[in-house]
Amino acid sequence: MIGLKIKSELNKMKIIFLGAGYCSRFIIPLVDKKAEIICTHQDKITTQKFDKNLNLKRVTFRQLIKEKESIFDGVNVLLNSIPPKHNGDLVVKNFSNIIVKKKKTINWFGYFSSTSVYGDHSGNWVDEETELIPNSQRGILRKKSEAQHLKFFKDHKIPIHIFRLPGIYGPGRSVIDKFKKQEVVEILKEGHFFSRVHVEDIATAIAKSLNKSTPGEIFNICDDLPTESYKVLRYAAKLMNVKNFKSLNFDDPKISSKIKSFYNDNKRVKNGKIKKILHWTPKFRSYKLGLKNIFKSYLNENSSSNITFSKKN
Repeated sequence: MIGLKIKSELNKMKIIFLGAGYCSRFIIPLVDKKAEIICTHQDKITTQKFDKNLNLKRVTFRQLIKEKESIFDGVNVLLNSIPPKHNGDLVVKNFSNIIVKKKKTINWFGYFSSTSVYGDHSGNWVDEETELIPNSQRGILRKKSEAQHLKFFKDHKIPIHIFRLPGIYGPGRSVIDKFKKQEVVEILKEGHFFSRVHVEDIATAIAKSLNKSTPGEIFNICDDLPTESYKVLRYAAKLMNVKNFKSLNFDDPKISSKIKSFYNDNKRVKNGKIKKILHWTPKFRSYKLGLKNIFKSYLNENSSSNITFSKKN
């Protein structure tokens, strides 16, 4: 799948995925097969095909709290992708003491934040030095969680690395899949930019960071071509030979307030810092490359190049 591997100078790595969701499915195959891997889940544990080939254990968050002494013992790598709550980050809140206690073995701690921390910049470019002016609850909570992690770094020398992620897409989670499920609605808002990133590019960025630790740094992980959402949808429709789909102007009352909230922020996110420091380059530099790859995989899985899709208005 991805050529890059996560190296380790340790005889045996122990890594904990705090919130083992979609991204972890693409990062875990890059980890050395000899590594001990712990994956945490909110309530329901979901296994993957690769589990049986690895030294991998899955636990609920409740189990993690109950067994934290043994689970955190000897840990080298932590990746926190759990969304923050109103009362703060769940990992910092529940496990800061045990992490400080075990910090001698920890050489890397990653946190998945969001580009929603930037807020609205009227379509202009933003980078890691841009003022954070979040106007959504998602962005406000992420900004607070970032501050908690950075304080953890400053106060206790925990090797924190923050990654700001935009819209994530990939196999099973793209506009291609929405067309397959006939769940597509085009929302027209000219000049409103979104940044996005293919999940495989997130995995390689994390591998690059694990191979070159830079404690205290913040990185944007995104592709090179922010664009309007309707252009992404139309490109997927062209790939799939979809002729008809539902289209709404942004001011249409049929669009829910939740969907509209994603349009509060208009910005284009730069990725120059991670390219320069970690020598990372996205394999899928644009949504076109990413969607073409996903569609090609779908065709290969179905052993047919003549598949067409259609959707009634």
